[in-house]
Amino acid sequence: MNNDRSRRSTRQETPKMVKVTMYNVGFGDSFLLTVSYEDSKKRHVLIDCGSKSKKEKHMAQVVEQIEKDCEGHLDAVVVTHRHSDHINAFGLAGPGDKLKALNPKLVIQPWTEHPDADESALNAPSNLTQQELKHLNSLKDAQEFVKLLVDNPGQIMASAGPRISRQIERIASLSIYNKNAIIKLTEMGEKHEYVHAGVKTGLEELLPGVKITVLGPPNLKQSEEIRHQVRWDEDEFWKLYARVASVSSTNISSKKGESQLFPDAQTSAVGKAPSYVKWVINHLDRAQLHNVQRIVRILDNALNNTSVILLFEVGDMVLLFPGDAQLESWQFVLSKREWKEKLSQVSLYKVGHHGSTNATPKSLWQLFKNRDSVHKKLLSLLSTEKGHHSEVPRESLVKALDSQTKLHNTQEWIRKLSEEYIVYERS
Repeated sequence: MNNDRSRRSTRQETPKMVKVTMYNVGFGDSFLLTVSYEDSKKRHVLIDCGSKSKKEKHMAQVVEQIEKDCEGHLDAVVVTHRHSDHINAFGLAGPGDKLKALNPKLVIQPWTEHPDADESALNAPSNLTQQELKHLNSLKDAQEFVKLLVDNPGQIMASAGPRISRQIERIASLSIYNKNAIIKLTEMGEKHEYVHAGVKTGLEELLPGVKITVLGPPNLKQSEEIRHQVRWDEDEFWKLYARVASVSSTNISSKKGESQLFPDAQTSAVGKAPSYVKWVINHLDRAQLHNVQRIVRILDNALNNTSVILLFEVGDMVLLFPGDAQLESWQFVLSKREWKEKLSQVSLYKVGHHGSTNATPKSLWQLFKNRDSVHKKLLSLLSTEKGHHSEVPRESLVKALDSQTKLHNTQEWIRKLSEEYIVYERS
């Protein structure tokens, strides 16, 4: 009798079915993981909810669908990183309030989002080093710069043509500090976990029978590669460049006036300058534009490499949700033999960074044993839209995914808001 009761109890704590729902958010990510148990008990985990390309009205519809799919309650929310195409729905008035009302018990974010790590070491959590705090403060300063850039594109990119300006603005706008979304997330959940590679998440208690491994992001003790700005004095660089950029167009002006950088110097109209002076100004403009492009891409990469990478194992199925993690994070992950073995068994792959090849390096792609052109045992989910990030999605990667995996691509959806995929059923 006791053995029968024990077997029933064990069976109740073993997943009966696992389902993943992908939502059509254009250039962005939003996924719902639903784990079903005996007695109709279900647990729901939302992984990201944001878009760069869809309007608030569309995101409101997405959130309404999420509310129906999770039956009015979330057990956990995972925010992989702070790019707007992953979190902006949380900051929208209507959708954000609805997501908060789903009352998740647990909110998971990367270690770089720890709320006590934004001032000084005196207020910092004990697990963060001075070096890590410096890195976090540098990212915040960089985000202040891109906000200045997005607010004043004509001033900072005066020499850029329309195509280059649009390209830079699209990338820069992803990295703006999403204050409303961040505030809403801090107000959600009974418990918050700020994770790095190798730690427990708290999801294990909410999802009995599911093994969860945090593969990333590494912290700076584990990997220096995630810190792209290491060549500069980070604390000073962004603030200095923001000051210079904000006044540069005033100094290179067609009108006479006072220089903001050199207030005691006389200025004169550029049109009256000798040809060799115009040549110098033209090359300075090009250097300025090159620096702006480089800075925007560096910050974009740096924030992508703060992505939480989660691996879910249930039965013989392995589900990989890597956010937008890029090459530097993957180099750390793939240096671990145990994790490489797990990755080789992946049966569901949430395609990294909307189809960027840097987020699906060949060393990772070649590990996937379930990819093949005949049986297509590997299910790949690609949430993307063309025209919002340079060469994303990359055509060569999409072709490889289509030929060697069972690919579902939101870019091909017409009037479809979501789609469900049953990825595990207990026999």
